[in-house]
Amino acid sequence: MKIVVPVFLLFLLLTGCQDEASKLALTEKSYTSASLPQCKEDICPKINIQLMQAKGDSPLSTTINNAVEKVMAATLSMSPDEQSKIKTIDDGIANFITAYRQSKSEFPDLAETYEITSTSSVSHDSNTLLSLEMETYSYWGGAHGYGSTTYLNFDKETGEQLDTKHLIKDEQKFKAMAEKMFRKQQDIPSKGNINETGYFFENDSFSLPENIGFEGDELVLIYNPYEVAAYAEGQIIIKIPKAEAGPFLSVRL
Repeated sequence: MKIVVPVFLLFLLLTGCQDEASKLALTEKSYTSASLPQCKEDICPKINIQLMQAKGDSPLSTTINNAVEKVMAATLSMSPDEQSKIKTIDDGIANFITAYRQSKSEFPDLAETYEITSTSSVSHDSNTLLSLEMETYSYWGGAHGYGSTTYLNFDKETGEQLDTKHLIKDEQKFKAMAEKMFRKQQDIPSKGNINETGYFFENDSFSLPENIGFEGDELVLIYNPYEVAAYAEGQIIIKIPKAEAGPFLSVRL
């Protein structure tokens, strides 16, 4: 039996979704060494975390907050074993502080302090798509720290987080275009092995980065340090204009 949805009801459903998305309110939550209770009477590493959080209990707000917390909890873990145990930001901060105090106890003359800094911002916001950018730097001792960028993308109409397969509708064709841009930008010959100039793509085959986001009218591909190149290479960033990226996207910018 064919069900017919009255036009006015369909309009109400659509505008209801849009209203819910338009009501989204983002705020910032801070975690700093100066404000944490556990740092009042004992030594602490340098902590300065500014996280974007969504107000309310809508599906979209819940999805955003869960995604942000997951990224930050992972950043505050040193190993896969720790990541499996640390589920919240509070757990991660406690772990980070404990690790620093243990290190300081074993090496009291250690001059450097552990450090975690993170900032969040909205890099793209439309009626249908929200893209958050998280910039993070951490130092756990050793030769150098590690800085990275994480993009989190959300469908404002469904309240779902979007991964690569949801963002790109023809991944093979998109990869072909992105590889041409990557080779040109990084001065890699258009023919031959993608790794012949020092990169380390798995199986000598170009792959998209872990982080794909949006900034204004551009799609951004970010390869963080160690992802496909040595640490000294830093981040590799490719920006694709909306006109070129649009035909391959499943979302509207």
